[in-house]
Amino acid sequence: MNYKLLIIISFVFVQNLFSQDSDPVLFSVEGNPVQLSEFEYIYNKNNGDLADYSKQSLEEYLDLYVNFKLKVQRARELGLDTIPSLKKELAGYRRQLADSYLVDNEVSEQLIKEVYDRKQHDLEVSHILILASAKANDNDVKRARAKIQTAFDALKNGEAFDAVAKKLSEDKNSAAKGGNIGFVTSMLPDGFYEFENAIYNTPVGSYSDVIRSDYGFHIVKVNEKRPARGEMEVAHILLRKKYKGQEVKNASATMDSLYNVLQKGGNFEDICKKHSQDTKTLNKGGYLGSFGINQYDIAFENAAFALKNDGDISKPIETKVGYHIIKRISKKDLSDFKTAQKRLKSTVSKADRFKIAKEALIEQIKTQGDFKENKQAYANFVKGLDETFFSYKWTPSVLSEETLISFNNGQKTSIRDFANYCKKESRTRLRYNKNSLPSEAADALYESFVNIQAMKYEEANLEKKYPEFKALMREYREGILLFEATEREVWNKASTDTIGLKNFYQENAQNYQYKERAKVFEFTIKSTDAKKVKKIYKESKKKSPKELMAMFNKEGQFLSHKELILDKDNPSLAKLKKWKVNERSKPNVDIKKNQSVFYKITEIMAPRAKKLEEARGYVISDYQDSLEKRWISDLKSKYKIDINQSVFDTLVKN
Repeated sequence: MNYKLLIIISFVFVQNLFSQDSDPVLFSVEGNPVQLSEFEYIYNKNNGDLADYSKQSLEEYLDLYVNFKLKVQRARELGLDTIPSLKKELAGYRRQLADSYLVDNEVSEQLIKEVYDRKQHDLEVSHILILASAKANDNDVKRARAKIQTAFDALKNGEAFDAVAKKLSEDKNSAAKGGNIGFVTSMLPDGFYEFENAIYNTPVGSYSDVIRSDYGFHIVKVNEKRPARGEMEVAHILLRKKYKGQEVKNASATMDSLYNVLQKGGNFEDICKKHSQDTKTLNKGGYLGSFGINQYDIAFENAAFALKNDGDISKPIETKVGYHIIKRISKKDLSDFKTAQKRLKSTVSKADRFKIAKEALIEQIKTQGDFKENKQAYANFVKGLDETFFSYKWTPSVLSEETLISFNNGQKTSIRDFANYCKKESRTRLRYNKNSLPSEAADALYESFVNIQAMKYEEANLEKKYPEFKALMREYREGILLFEATEREVWNKASTDTIGLKNFYQENAQNYQYKERAKVFEFTIKSTDAKKVKKIYKESKKKSPKELMAMFNKEGQFLSHKELILDKDNPSLAKLKKWKVNERSKPNVDIKKNQSVFYKITEIMAPRAKKLEEARGYVISDYQDSLEKRWISDLKSKYKIDINQSVFDTLVKN
């Protein structure tokens, strides 16, 4: 994140706006009011746990916030809010924020909450299915609709659901069981969102209207509702009924004996490794990982979820595969919403329900926006298309300004706008071939164009619909102005005003001093061998670096050195006792880097004042602070500040 954005974000606040009566003005700058809620929110946000509402704390923060508003007032007076580049930058911020806001607040957030709420319960469901895939032809769909209607009429006439399912359902797996498919929970796979909506919106004991999935037409009945089982992490020992093609004799009795051993303190992992016939898990202590409902045989599922505590072991249970002893490792219940929200967001955004919800949002926007379309104008446009519409070089021949679509906020788009959109979307046009009708491609482009315009309408109304969005945009706007004004009045001046910087340095030279320092040689030995290090360290007492290099680097760069200037309090020299020329530090051995380092003082340097060039970075920073203080003082003299003391006093709690 860049510096400008950090400044902007640091002043993002105000989630809710209140009427003037319930939200009094705390202070104003040159007649521009700042309400109590605005100040209170930013005070809490930036102080966190330290927001103690003491008079001192509140006064300090009020002063900071008044200064912020003074700078914004100055920026507006300079006309910075009219600069095209800044307006473009703000528009870019708004576009990014609006895109994520529309998706997060109007689609994702609702879907995530819906899934989270649904996951609180498992539903036992029966259904009647008449097959008609998503790609079924018209005749097959017509047949399926007629048959599902027959089933629905039978139910309305009082026939039992299970009887109708046995007679008419085309789900071979469940029809014989009266349509019962067991317990299910959200999220169901793609293609079954409407099925999921039906089961969660149908009361226990009732059946739904006819709904469609990717498989066909359904009527669903909810038989039972229970608290969600969630997920269980387990391990198991398995003795199969058939193993390596042979019937296993006495598998049940053998499993009983293994259970008895476990009850007497036998080690689950050891017994699993020795006896389990699940070759995929026996060497992992029988570890199966986590599972939820409808993943394993119902007998296995029931036995696992009956275990109350981590580490509990079930009695032997029988499934179609064989006999199991199950060990509970952990129970994964639903976490709180905020935690679950992060996990569910990615899953939901990739599911088909996201597209369905977004389409529903667009239809809602069109209704609220009193969407109108000129069907005749569109039909005339389509009539003028030929096979060249499928070529990259197609250029619209009709450039009419006749309105094509409109919304109640005055937003209009013309035939020309749509034609230009079609020209730009060449990839969509090229996906069709000359065997297709131009109207097919045009219809697809028109649907996309309308959706884009609907989202633009919603984006334009975000400030009206969501006060918090309006507040957020205001803070982006003021943040940009703050940055630009400060850059002009403080940062650039401090960097370019050479005379002012020099004068400031001369007036404050005492603040830029070198402490006592030393010139040192830093010796690095590519070894941690104590004898080698000791030998070099000993020779370094009297020999120069050049002599040491010649002595120890005959077979490669074993020893290196460099000259440094270090402060007296530098950690590398902290253990020196005498602080004098030729004094050496003890070798510091670094096993990970396979090296040893020590230092030797060659000169003691007395304290002295830093030259401007040497302290330039520090001087510029301090000069900026000085300019900012002077700037704020001038602004306070220039602009009228009114603080409502009685409103401020209502904030003080300590």
